[in-house]
Parts: sequence; structure tokens; C-alpha cells
Amino acid sequence: MPLTGRKQRRHWGGLIPILLLSACTSVADVEPPVVVLVERAESGSLTHTLEITLERPAPLAVRYSTDGAPDLRVSSAEAQIHVVPLTRLRPGRAYQYEIEGTAHRGTFQTEDLPADLAEIGFAAEGVPTVPLVFLHLFQLDGFQGYAIVDASGEVVWYWRTEDFPFGMTRRENGNFVFMDKARGLVEVTATGTVVHELPQDTIQREQHHDVIATSANSILFLAFDTRQVADARIKGEGIWEWWPETGATVKRWTSWDHFSVTDDRGPRFGTEWMHANALSEGPRGNVLVSIHYWNQIISLTPDWQEIEWRLGGVNATIAVPPGEQFSGQHTARELSPGRVLLFDNGLEGGELSRAVEFELEGDRAEKRWEWKATPLNFASAVGSARRMPNGNTLVGFGMSAGLVGSTGPTEVFEVTSSGDAVWHLVVSNVWVMFRAEPLWSIAAEEVVGR
Repeated sequence: MPLTGRKQRRHWGGLIPILLLSACTSVADVEPPVVVLVERAESGSLTHTLEITLERPAPLAVRYSTDGAPDLRVSSAEAQIHVVPLTRLRPGRAYQYEIEGTAHRGTFQTEDLPADLAEIGFAAEGVPTVPLVFLHLFQLDGFQGYAIVDASGEVVWYWRTEDFPFGMTRRENGNFVFMDKARGLVEVTATGTVVHELPQDTIQREQHHDVIATSANSILFLAFDTRQVADARIKGEGIWEWWPETGATVKRWTSWDHFSVTDDRGPRFGTEWMHANALSEGPRGNVLVSIHYWNQIISLTPDWQEIEWRLGGVNATIAVPPGEQFSGQHTARELSPGRVLLFDNGLEGGELSRAVEFELEGDRAEKRWEWKATPLNFASAVGSARRMPNGNTLVGFGMSAGLVGSTGPTEVFEVTSSGDAVWHLVVSNVWVMFRAEPLWSIAAEEVVGR
């Protein structure tokens, strides 16, 4: 018989009781669990959650689907009460779900996209090898934040920021950490719950441009380090480490200890000295920083004490061949020892943006791979190049046509090592797309055959 009058759990306020007892039959001589109660909630942006109570502890899996999209499954380890997130949902759709191995079925309806996000267009063609792409979107007087799209260009998850979406990373626990220019760092679960936050501090430690999760499960982020130089206040760069569980922070590195504001100066200089715009952890625990104003990538030793090398640009220790120097670059990463991939905006000399990979050989760098869009696309700022495990590269051109001399469009490609574009996404009616990141799941959901 159905259970009624159950007190709603405070953590899941607003849950909707659905259904009842389910009789089950044995499978492979193991009796499936009996479902006692299922409660559903809209727990986040395009995310629903099932709280499933069983008669006894057992593992389970939920399969869910809608017309025109792949079936999805999410599994849950042994427990008597399961909290199961249903993610990668398309907006404005009727969904069906089943608790596998039982007779329990249910339906739910997803919400429409908010009007400002719905105004942004996503047109996809081709067949990607990565199921999801995480976009950093900024529209003047419109949507500002992060959106995940699937292979067909459907938005399947989003998170709204208060200002520019300046970077994201993912922790070992599956939570996202977002940098919001106004709010600061925010750790968010797949169901949209904020679990930790480091507020922005525009006076002492203004967070900007990038945040990464380390192999130690801490968070590194870029922040301006401003000092008085003669009659001017000059913004240098600092790298801070944050432990979300304790709230502890420590400044790990500052540009003022390693460079001269007089001697280390690039073609773009004012009250901001360097304009770091990307941060990454290298294969040896070294840390790479992209210095936009210097047209340079630097590598810091794992102990933060020394500069290992300076690739390209001002006072380089590793020279880039003539005609191959990058400028205004973003998203530099050392893929393996001595192999560096970056998005070259081509800000100086050519007005042509590309993804490019260099091999570092002593005091020289040799180009080993590059890719340019067809038709050619010049993005005067932002952009990204991310190498995937299968060797393909996700390349994002993030400037709309006409913005600071950019050609547009705002677009993303998945490209093979031989240069073939297997997937193409055009993002319209958006001012800036800071980055495009490959993503394999939101909450460990898997695609299953019909």
C-alpha cells in the first residue's frame, strides 16, 4: 500500500511525492529491491532529483529519456535512501524514467530556458567525440554565465553569474568551481547547490581570468597584486591557493619577486603590467601562466621559487621561430613534458587566430601542429584550445563579428590531429564566449542504447 503523510526532508524542501510500492521479480537469482517511495524535485537549472527509498539497502540505476535524444542512465551505489540527480536534460521536454529492475515508472516535464539564454542561438553540425561542451558566455544586457550544450547544440545545464564568467574548473568530487568577476569563486554541485564560496576582493586580491583544481585537490587562482611604482599604482600578478573545505587561502607566488617592471615590459603596458589570462598545472607539478601583454608563456617550478622558462615574447629563454611567434595568447597548457598547446589570438602581425602546439627543445621551440578555421577567424581577445584524450582538440573562437576588430563568428570546432573538423558549433547573439571546454558528463550520467 502507498505510504502517505511522510514528513518532507528539510534538505529537499518542495519535493513532490510521486508513487508507491513496486513489486519486483528476481533477476539472475538476485531479488531486486522493493521501491517504497519516490520523491522528485527540480533541484537546479535543467536538473531534476529523485529521492528513492528502498525496502532494504541495494544499488540501483535510473534510466530516463525524451523523444529525439539519447537514453541516459545514472547509477547509485548501495544504500537504502538514494538521491539520484537526473542531468543533461533538454529544456521544455516531457521525460520518462524507470528504476531499472523494478516496475516503477514516472514522468516529468523540464522547464523552458530563461528568456535571455533562449535568445542566444546554438547551431551544431557534425558528430563530435565529446558529448558535452562547457561554454563561458557573456551578453551585454543579457545572459551572463556558464552553459553546457550537447552534440546537437541543445543547452542541457546552465549557471548564471553576476558578471563576466572568468574561468571554471572541476574538482575530484565532481563539483564545478566558477570564477564570477563580481561574486568571486563559487563551488557548485551538479544539481546547482553552492557548497563553498570565496568572495571577490577588489582591494587586496582581485580574482581574474582563471581558476584550476590541483592534483592536491586545492584551488589555484589568478589575482592582481597591486603595488606603488613611483607615482602610479601598477597591477602585477599573484597566484593564490584556496582550500574550500577549510576556507584557508595563501599567496603562493607574486610577479614582483621575479620580474622587473622596468626591464620586463611588453608592447601593451599601462597601469596593468602583465595581464595574466590563463593558469595550468604542468606534468611535473610546475605551473604555467599565460602573460597576455608580453606574448609569453612562463613556467614556475613546483616549489614556486624559480622561473623555469619563458616561452616567446619579452626576454624569452626559449625562442619561437620567426613567423611563428604567438601574440595575445590564451589557455596555454603543457600536455606532456616539453609539449605546449595554446590558442594564439594573433593580435600582432597578421590578425589571424589559430590553435598551435610547440615542442620545447633546449632554448628553441618548434611548431609541431597548428589549426586555423576556414573561413579564417580572427579573435582579437579570449578563445581556447583544449586537447582531449583521443588526440582531438576543441578550439573556441570567442569574439563576435566587429568586436575590437574581430571577424567572428563566435564558434567552436572539434578538430582531429590531421586537421579535420568533425563538429562545428556556431553561437549567435552573444557578445563574448570566453572559452569552450570539453565535458564528458554532468553527474556521471551515461548514454545507453535504446
